[in-house]
Amino acid sequence: MKYLYYIVFFTISLAYYSSAQDIRIGASPDNRYNPAGGFYDYSDPRYVNIMVNIWGYVRFPGKYYVPENSKVLDLMSYAGGPTPDAFLDDIRIYRGSMQDEAIIKKLNFDDIMNKENPNVKDLDIPILIPGDIILVPGEPKLYFRDYVSIYASITSVLISLAILILNIAK
Repeated sequence: MKYLYYIVFFTISLAYYSSAQDIRIGASPDNRYNPAGGFYDYSDPRYVNIMVNIWGYVRFPGKYYVPENSKVLDLMSYAGGPTPDAFLDDIRIYRGSMQDEAIIKKLNFDDIMNKENPNVKDLDIPILIPGDIILVPGEPKLYFRDYVSIYASITSVLISLAILILNIAK
């Protein structure tokens, strides 16, 4: 009877927690990096539209269908902007050429994002071409609570090992 109660409780709690999540394609629930992407259509029927990709540390990575004269900054804004973990000084554009060679362009958006009044018209921001892949690199940052959690875990393991050794020694 006791085991039946545990099985029913476990089944009900599993059903509750699996149905209670609100999942959106392209973003994790805590708005952090999500390696899965989606398809987003920002096309304009008045213009020629192209397919481009943006991957990495942006809010909504994935494939985008955008107007032909869109710039990299436009695509980054469509993608929800960079996450706090993104390295904006090393954004890369991968372009395929006619000779089957990949052309890689590196951009530094750190200056643009940190300027007080940037004049976007004066900056050399590339226009997207069909098939472009924009990669926004980054690395998850650890905060104080993360460091406390790591040190507490290591300390508890060491204390447990010390207690085990003392019990074996007796």
